[in-house]
Amino acid sequence: MADRSQFLKQRLWRWHFLAGLVVCPFAILLSLSGSIYLFKPQIDNYEERTINALAPAVGHQFSGGHSMPEISAHIQTLLINYPDADFKRVILSKPGDRSLEIELQNSQGEKIIYWIDKLSGQMLFSKNSDQRFMERVKKLHSELLLGNMGSYVVELMASWLIILVLSGLYLWLSKSENQQTPMGVAVAEFDKVEPAKKWRSLHGVIGFWFTLPIIILLLSGLPWTQLWGSGFDKVKGWAGWQGPGQEWFVTLQSKSPDGQALQLPKSTLWEIKADPHAHHSASEIAGVGALDWSVLDTIQNSPEVAALMHPVQIAPPKPNNGVWTVRSMPGQRSERETLHFDQYSAELIKHIGFKDHHPVEQFVSQGVSLHEGALFGWPNQLLGVLTALAIICISVFGLYSWWLRKPEDRAGVPDRVEQKPSKGFFAGIVLLGLLLPAAGISFVVIYIIEWIGIRADSTIR
Repeated sequence: MADRSQFLKQRLWRWHFLAGLVVCPFAILLSLSGSIYLFKPQIDNYEERTINALAPAVGHQFSGGHSMPEISAHIQTLLINYPDADFKRVILSKPGDRSLEIELQNSQGEKIIYWIDKLSGQMLFSKNSDQRFMERVKKLHSELLLGNMGSYVVELMASWLIILVLSGLYLWLSKSENQQTPMGVAVAEFDKVEPAKKWRSLHGVIGFWFTLPIIILLLSGLPWTQLWGSGFDKVKGWAGWQGPGQEWFVTLQSKSPDGQALQLPKSTLWEIKADPHAHHSASEIAGVGALDWSVLDTIQNSPEVAALMHPVQIAPPKPNNGVWTVRSMPGQRSERETLHFDQYSAELIKHIGFKDHHPVEQFVSQGVSLHEGALFGWPNQLLGVLTALAIICISVFGLYSWWLRKPEDRAGVPDRVEQKPSKGFFAGIVLLGLLLPAAGISFVVIYIIEWIGIRADSTIR
């Protein structure tokens, strides 16, 4: 039994070592970008204040009994100025803000946001949606600015970071059985003579205290990933956990003579996926089937929309028989709401709140709010920053301790374990591979590489 335990430690140490060399640089990058994204509300508010400051002083035309223009007038003016653009959405201004955001998509497929002074109609600022600072930070954090391929890399690194933390905890606790005092597990030993051992002690102690926060942080980010996220969507479909607004076909329709059923985009509480058909171009305004813009103004001024938490965005109907969609998108998912209005009568057709979603969806979405630092205010942001800082310290201290003690002429990779793994170890690998599919695929690749290495060694001998 002792030999089997020793083989397990050696095998885990080899995996922990090799994976750490690859994963730690990514872990540092993701921790830094994630720490910035935690403060998205504050950064967005700063951006809005800066743009609002560009608005001209309020003139006499808006004093007394004169009212400001409706948002539909600003949208139509913008579409006239950009006749080849499609209207995607409008983000309503918060109380006290001078500007509202109108997003158009040009003929090249680029989405441009225009900040319009809601009083004068003057354009204050415009920017490509993908070039906004927080959008760049988000793409760096989620896909390394590399698109779908980058998102697969992020998922692989996050999956292996979970394995690193769990294996590191096991190795650190098992090490204390023989070489450390119980206090040495929880408190860094600065009296070590060798510098490498001091940094390794810090590496292990920080990992010991932050294992649970790190695991929770990583698991709560998995719904965004390609493999795990799409797999979870399929499980929800099979288990009947899908909530309102997630079915491909929903029997909602505006009361048009054709009576054609509406197909709503698939969405979740943690991410609203863009619908490529949810737009209305300037050509449709002047032609057949043009929108009745007065309905948008009625919807925007309705008590149901006024009661929503900001930011609030309104998306136009899809062609033919769609509905106006209003979404409240605060960071706290339990406060998000979606409203669908008839495009002809402005009648509220459906109102979807947090309570209308399946409990599993609610639980996962709250985990996403925790991941973004929005679940319980600034203490959540502080916890996220401390956890990210712990990941950075663990990565840096681990790499530095390895650098101090490695031989000059080689990397110092632990020897391969020739003993066959136990059935328990194999079962654990299979379970991890199923729970973390990106890691599971890498397990197969690692096995093939190890098998080739063993065959090559035996041939040389």
